[in-house]
Amino acid sequence: MKNFVKAAVIVLAGVILAASPAFAKKDKGGGGPQIPPVITADQAKSAVTAAIPKLAVGKPFTKQGKQGDIKFEVPLSLEDKIVAKVRLNPATGEILLKGQNPFVQKLSVTPEQATKTVQEMMPGAQVGPPWLGKQGEWKVPLLYKGAIIAEMGVHGQNGSILPDWKASKDATMFGK
Repeated sequence: MKNFVKAAVIVLAGVILAASPAFAKKDKGGGGPQIPPVITADQAKSAVTAAIPKLAVGKPFTKQGKQGDIKFEVPLSLEDKIVAKVRLNPATGEILLKGQNPFVQKLSVTPEQATKTVQEMMPGAQVGPPWLGKQGEWKVPLLYKGAIIAEMGVHGQNGSILPDWKASKDATMFGK
């Protein structure tokens, strides 16, 4: 009986080991190892700090949230490329912190009010401590009153400000 139990345990262990790769989590990464950045975190922070006065406030747009709510966003552009977006509360026009998601189903703020709010906020915008992104780029947070309201990407090899492709796509699809 002992030999049967040992054999069963060995067979079971073999089956588990053989089946493990089939259940392994697929890597959703960028398709390879991360390239170490040449640019330091301080250099990335300096690049964004220098870019802030040059940022242009784009045309506000709304989009539908997953639960039927409204998302109200204002793109920020540098040299005609959208590099970030600022989200506003559709009911009050207040700037939302990253992660804030009020459930609002009616837009009560005009595009002109939204543009003015973001334009008035920009001189007070600050830069927070960067972190390294998945593709070796630096993610640099924009702060307003000490809280993160947006983030900008900085190329880890040459220090250029990266376009925000998702914000660009949204502005193209939803900006009228």
